[in-house]
Amino acid sequence: KMHLLFGLVTYAEGKLGLEPVRSQGHVHKRSVYAKGWSTPEVYQIWSGRAVIYMQERADGDPGRCFAVYAQPGDVVVVPPFWAHATISADPNMPLTFGAWCDRDYGFEYVKVRAYKGLAWYPVLEGEGKLSWRFNENYVKTKLIEKDPGEYPVFRIEQGISIYSQFEKDPEKFLFVPMPFVHKESWQNFIP
Repeated sequence: KMHLLFGLVTYAEGKLGLEPVRSQGHVHKRSVYAKGWSTPEVYQIWSGRAVIYMQERADGDPGRCFAVYAQPGDVVVVPPFWAHATISADPNMPLTFGAWCDRDYGFEYVKVRAYKGLAWYPVLEGEGKLSWRFNENYVKTKLIEKDPGEYPVFRIEQGISIYSQFEKDPEKFLFVPMPFVHKESWQNFIP
């Protein structure tokens, strides 16, 4: 009824060549329920370590690019329309996370694939240390590496289960299927 979907994902430990286990870069498709908006996603890391990589656009100029490093309990919000990928930051342990997304979610890969991936991609060097390489198919941008932000406008509490927060206040996550209600909050958003 609220058009919300809660998902749970586990990535196996390991790597793919020099790259960590990760999702394919994508943008969430536009939702009819969201009045044509692409919908945001709310992640919470349960075990392992993650990097949520995101860039403002999936075209030649990716705009601002962020690599948000998250530990168990951390919450990370990906804004509507942003291209993103979820990355396991430690090849020696599985990564498990939960996420709120729109029930009508879907992924668009066309633009990201046209540029042969996202603007920045992770590689594992030496003893599994994560480093970043720029994808030369994009206009050069700076990668901002950071810890998760605080999200007071959405009333999300770090360190508390996002599912428990929903149980206490089901309307807290309505911004996911209805991102247009926080239109101003997405402008110059910092994850």
